Amino acid sequence: MILEATHMTIGKRIAALRKKRSWTQAMLSDKMSVSQSTVTMWENGKRAVSSEDTIKLATLFDVTTDYLLGLDDDMPANAVPITAAETVQIPVYGEIQAGVATLAEQNVIGQLDVKKDVVERYGYDNLFALKVRGESMNRKIINGHTAVFCKDIQPESGDIVAVMIDHEDATVKQFHETSIAVMFEPMSWDPSFKPYVFKKDEEQDFRILGRYIYDTSESI
Repeated sequence: MILEATHMTIGKRIAALRKKRSWTQAMLSDKMSVSQSTVTMWENGKRAVSSEDTIKLATLFDVTTDYLLGLDDDMPANAVPITAAETVQIPVYGEIQAGVATLAEQNVIGQLDVKKDVVERYGYDNLFALKVRGESMNRKIINGHTAVFCKDIQPESGDIVAVMIDHEDATVKQFHETSIAVMFEPMSWDPSFKPYVFKKDEEQDFRILGRYIYDTSESI
Protein backbone atom coordinates (compact mmCIF):
# COMPACT_ATOMS: atom_id res chain seq x y z
CA MET A 1 0.00 0.00 0.00
CA ILE A 2 2.85 2.40 0.80
CA LEU A 3 4.44 1.63 -2.56
CA GLU A 4 1.14 2.27 -4.37
CA ALA A 5 0.72 5.58 -2.53
CA THR A 6 4.22 6.63 -3.60
CA HIS A 7 3.42 5.78 -7.23
CA MET A 8 0.22 7.85 -7.07
CA THR A 9 1.99 10.80 -5.42
CA ILE A 10 4.78 11.04 -7.98
CA GLY A 11 2.29 10.45 -10.79
CA LYS A 12 0.06 13.32 -9.72
CA ARG A 13 3.03 15.63 -9.34
CA ILE A 14 4.44 14.73 -12.75
CA ALA A 15 1.04 15.49 -14.28
CA ALA A 16 0.74 18.83 -12.45
CA LEU A 17 4.23 19.94 -13.43
CA ARG A 18 3.69 18.89 -17.04
CA LYS A 19 0.42 20.81 -17.29
CA LYS A 20 1.99 23.90 -15.77
CA ARG A 21 4.33 23.99 -18.74
CA SER A 22 1.50 23.27 -21.21
CA TRP A 23 3.26 20.09 -22.31
CA THR A 24 1.37 17.13 -23.70
CA GLN A 25 2.27 13.64 -22.58
CA ALA A 26 3.85 13.12 -26.00
CA MET A 27 6.08 16.17 -25.47
CA LEU A 28 7.20 14.92 -22.05
CA SER A 29 7.87 11.44 -23.42
CA ASP A 30 10.12 12.95 -26.09
CA LYS A 31 12.04 14.97 -23.51
CA MET A 32 12.45 11.89 -21.31
CA SER A 33 13.19 9.48 -24.19
CA VAL A 34 10.42 7.13 -23.09
CA SER A 35 7.16 6.05 -24.72
CA GLN A 36 3.99 8.07 -24.27
CA SER A 37 2.35 5.04 -22.67
CA THR A 38 5.08 5.07 -20.02
CA VAL A 39 4.24 8.69 -19.13
CA THR A 40 0.55 7.76 -18.99
CA MET A 41 1.25 4.90 -16.58
CA TRP A 42 3.50 7.11 -14.44
CA GLU A 43 0.77 9.70 -14.11
CA ASN A 44 -1.88 7.08 -13.37
CA GLY A 45 0.30 5.45 -10.72
CA LYS A 46 0.45 2.19 -12.66
CA ARG A 47 4.21 2.11 -13.21
CA ALA A 48 7.06 2.90 -10.85
CA VAL A 49 9.44 5.68 -11.85
CA SER A 50 13.05 4.52 -11.69
CA SER A 51 15.59 6.41 -9.59
CA GLU A 52 17.33 7.55 -12.77
CA ASP A 53 14.10 8.86 -14.30
CA THR A 54 13.11 10.54 -11.03
CA ILE A 55 16.36 12.51 -11.11
CA LYS A 56 15.85 13.38 -14.79
CA LEU A 57 12.28 14.53 -14.10
CA ALA A 58 13.35 16.64 -11.14
CA THR A 59 16.02 18.30 -13.27
CA LEU A 60 13.60 18.82 -16.15
CA PHE A 61 10.93 20.40 -13.92
CA ASP A 62 13.44 22.27 -11.73
CA VAL A 63 12.17 20.69 -8.50
CA THR A 64 13.71 18.40 -5.90
CA THR A 65 13.41 14.62 -6.01
CA ASP A 66 11.91 14.82 -2.51
CA TYR A 67 9.11 16.99 -3.88
CA LEU A 68 8.38 14.52 -6.68
CA LEU A 69 8.34 11.61 -4.23
CA GLY A 70 6.01 13.39 -1.83
CA LEU A 71 8.63 13.70 0.90
CA ASP A 72 8.54 17.49 0.66
CA ASP A 73 5.25 19.35 0.25
CA ASP A 74 6.82 22.75 -0.37
CA MET A 75 5.94 23.25 -4.02
CA PRO A 76 8.29 25.61 -5.87
CA ALA A 77 6.74 28.76 -7.30
CA ASN A 78 7.24 27.52 -10.84
CA ALA A 79 5.52 24.22 -10.06
CA VAL A 80 2.03 25.44 -9.16
CA PRO A 81 -0.47 23.29 -11.07
CA ILE A 82 -3.01 24.88 -13.35
CA THR A 83 -6.25 26.00 -11.77
CA ALA A 84 -9.78 26.10 -13.11
CA ALA A 85 -9.38 29.84 -13.73
CA GLU A 86 -6.57 29.11 -16.21
CA THR A 87 -8.60 26.66 -18.29
CA VAL A 88 -11.63 26.68 -20.56
CA GLN A 89 -13.89 23.70 -21.19
CA ILE A 90 -14.52 22.48 -24.73
CA PRO A 91 -16.97 19.75 -25.81
CA VAL A 92 -15.89 16.14 -26.18
CA TYR A 93 -17.81 14.15 -28.78
CA GLY A 94 -18.34 10.43 -28.74
CA GLU A 95 -19.48 8.44 -31.74
CA ILE A 96 -21.02 10.65 -34.40
CA GLN A 97 -24.25 9.32 -35.83
CA ALA A 98 -24.03 7.70 -39.24
CA GLY A 99 -25.03 10.07 -42.02
CA VAL A 100 -24.54 13.20 -39.92
CA ALA A 101 -21.48 15.13 -41.09
CA THR A 102 -21.59 17.59 -38.22
CA LEU A 103 -20.63 17.70 -34.56
CA ALA A 104 -24.12 17.68 -33.06
CA GLU A 105 -24.84 18.68 -29.47
CA GLN A 106 -26.58 15.37 -28.76
CA ASN A 107 -23.27 13.60 -29.35
CA VAL A 108 -21.40 15.48 -26.61
CA ILE A 109 -20.24 13.02 -23.95
CA GLY A 110 -18.38 15.44 -21.69
CA GLN A 111 -16.19 18.51 -21.35
CA LEU A 112 -12.40 18.79 -21.45
CA ASP A 113 -10.32 21.46 -19.71
CA VAL A 114 -7.85 23.12 -22.08
CA LYS A 115 -5.41 25.91 -21.37
CA LYS A 116 -6.62 29.43 -22.10
CA ASP A 117 -3.64 30.11 -24.34
CA VAL A 118 -4.75 27.23 -26.59
CA VAL A 119 -8.23 28.75 -26.80
CA GLU A 120 -6.80 32.20 -27.52
CA ARG A 121 -4.59 30.80 -30.27
CA TYR A 122 -7.20 28.74 -32.12
CA GLY A 123 -10.52 30.29 -31.05
CA TYR A 124 -13.08 28.68 -28.77
CA ASP A 125 -15.62 28.04 -31.54
CA ASN A 126 -12.99 26.21 -33.59
CA LEU A 127 -12.00 23.71 -30.90
CA PHE A 128 -13.52 20.32 -30.20
CA ALA A 129 -12.34 16.99 -28.84
CA LEU A 130 -12.98 13.37 -29.75
CA LYS A 131 -12.62 10.27 -27.63
CA VAL A 132 -10.24 8.06 -29.61
CA ARG A 133 -11.16 4.38 -29.73
CA GLY A 134 -9.20 1.56 -31.32
CA GLU A 135 -5.61 0.90 -32.31
CA SER A 136 -5.40 2.33 -35.84
CA MET A 137 -3.41 5.37 -34.60
CA ASN A 138 -1.53 3.78 -31.70
CA ARG A 139 1.88 4.97 -32.91
CA LYS A 140 0.68 8.50 -32.15
CA ILE A 141 -2.49 8.41 -30.03
CA ILE A 142 -3.17 5.84 -27.32
CA ASN A 143 -6.52 4.05 -27.37
CA GLY A 144 -8.85 5.79 -24.92
CA HIS A 145 -7.14 9.18 -25.06
CA THR A 146 -9.05 12.36 -25.83
CA ALA A 147 -7.74 14.24 -28.88
CA VAL A 148 -8.21 17.98 -29.41
CA PHE A 149 -8.85 19.33 -32.91
CA CYS A 150 -9.23 22.70 -34.61
CA LYS A 151 -11.89 23.12 -37.30
CA ASP A 152 -10.53 26.25 -38.94
CA ILE A 153 -7.19 24.94 -40.22
CA GLN A 154 -6.55 23.64 -43.72
CA PRO A 155 -4.60 20.40 -43.24
CA GLU A 156 -1.33 19.75 -45.03
CA SER A 157 0.05 16.38 -46.06
CA GLY A 158 1.27 14.60 -42.96
CA ASP A 159 -1.21 16.26 -40.60
CA ILE A 160 -3.48 14.15 -38.42
CA VAL A 161 -7.17 14.90 -38.91
CA ALA A 162 -10.61 13.92 -37.72
CA VAL A 163 -12.52 12.85 -40.81
CA MET A 164 -15.92 11.44 -41.61
CA ILE A 165 -15.72 8.80 -44.34
CA ASP A 166 -18.65 7.34 -46.28
CA HIS A 167 -21.11 9.06 -43.94
CA GLU A 168 -20.01 6.86 -41.06
CA ASP A 169 -18.63 7.73 -37.64
CA ALA A 170 -15.72 10.14 -37.34
CA THR A 171 -12.30 8.56 -37.42
CA VAL A 172 -8.78 9.87 -36.84
CA LYS A 173 -6.18 9.33 -39.57
CA GLN A 174 -3.08 10.91 -41.11
CA PHE A 175 -3.91 13.05 -44.14
CA HIS A 176 -1.91 12.84 -47.36
CA GLU A 177 -2.62 14.53 -50.68
CA THR A 178 -1.00 13.99 -54.07
CA SER A 179 -1.82 15.31 -57.52
CA ILE A 180 -4.11 12.33 -58.14
CA ALA A 181 -5.47 11.23 -54.77
CA VAL A 182 -6.32 12.04 -51.17
CA MET A 183 -5.41 9.41 -48.58
CA PHE A 184 -6.24 8.91 -44.92
CA GLU A 185 -3.67 6.56 -43.46
CA PRO A 186 -3.48 4.73 -40.13
CA MET A 187 -0.44 5.19 -37.90
CA SER A 188 -0.47 1.81 -36.19
CA TRP A 189 1.97 -0.87 -35.18
CA ASP A 190 -0.64 -3.29 -36.53
CA PRO A 191 -0.15 -3.65 -40.31
CA SER A 192 -3.68 -4.98 -40.80
CA PHE A 193 -5.08 -1.43 -40.78
CA LYS A 194 -5.36 -0.09 -44.32
CA PRO A 195 -5.59 3.47 -45.68
CA TYR A 196 -8.63 5.07 -47.26
CA VAL A 197 -7.79 6.29 -50.77
CA PHE A 198 -9.92 8.70 -52.80
CA LYS A 199 -8.89 9.39 -56.39
CA LYS A 200 -9.47 13.00 -57.38
CA ASP A 201 -11.22 12.04 -60.62
CA GLU A 202 -13.78 10.00 -58.66
CA GLU A 203 -16.44 10.88 -56.11
CA GLN A 204 -14.87 11.86 -52.79
CA ASP A 205 -17.16 10.79 -49.99
CA PHE A 206 -15.38 12.27 -47.00
CA ARG A 207 -15.42 15.39 -44.88
CA ILE A 208 -12.49 16.64 -42.81
CA LEU A 209 -13.80 17.86 -39.46
CA GLY A 210 -10.62 19.28 -37.97
CA ARG A 211 -6.85 19.10 -37.62
CA TYR A 212 -5.26 17.40 -34.62
CA ILE A 213 -3.57 19.63 -32.04
CA TYR A 214 -2.75 17.31 -29.14
CA ASP A 215 -4.15 14.43 -27.09
CA THR A 216 -4.43 13.75 -23.40
CA SER A 217 -5.33 10.99 -20.96
CA GLU A 218 -7.22 13.49 -18.78
CA SER A 219 -10.66 12.31 -17.72
CA ILE A 220 -13.71 14.18 -18.98
